[in-house]
Amino acid sequence: MRHKDTSGDKEVTGRGPRGGGKAAALEPRERIRREATRLIALRGFGAISVNDVAQAVGISKQALLYHYPSREALHDAVLDSLIEHSNRHLLVLVGAFTGRGEERLERAMAQIREFFDADPDAARVILRELLDGEREHVTRLLRGVEPWLRLMADALRQGQQEGRVRQELDPEAAVAHVGTLLLTTFALLPMMGWTGASDAEWRERRLGEVVRLIERYLFTDADPQRPRPSPRRQTK
Repeated sequence: MRHKDTSGDKEVTGRGPRGGGKAAALEPRERIRREATRLIALRGFGAISVNDVAQAVGISKQALLYHYPSREALHDAVLDSLIEHSNRHLLVLVGAFTGRGEERLERAMAQIREFFDADPDAARVILRELLDGEREHVTRLLRGVEPWLRLMADALRQGQQEGRVRQELDPEAAVAHVGTLLLTTFALLPMMGWTGASDAEWRERRLGEVVRLIERYLFTDADPQRPRPSPRRQTK
């Protein structure tokens, strides 16, 4: 028996593996959300339409609206996904910041890298929303991560009491500054080329410098002798 597939304007057969219907139904929603995220990162939400996203996915506007009934619903889905994704990593990040030893920042950066590598457009979308988004969307984004930002500030405050974090720091302001540094660094990582280094080498050099900056900014026992990355290799 054949039936109409409302998810993408294609005819499909009614046969298929048992138990796979739920995954098949969710897959088009995820493709749509990811393309919307990519387009928002490139242009900003105000510069994209439902048609733009549908064309990028390769489906009709009607098929997209079957999954997301409006442009605003799609925008909400992108923000909700970013908040959920952020919170999963921020929970582990809090633990990394409360640790001891010189590896604590490497552990924290590993979590941050994993977050942005899993969703390469996330940093640019968040930055665009903060700069250009409507107040209600900015508020929604900030409220979503605020509990974890407060936990990070509390972790810094605890570190001050234990003598591991610089006493003169304002914990909340420090979290804001470190967050801004990380967000802008990852949002602008695609801007390569002017150093003559390969993309991978330049990425590691920049992220290595971010680790050193944060370590010396936050902690009393930052190691000034931490080895720097090897000098840029000459490229032909």
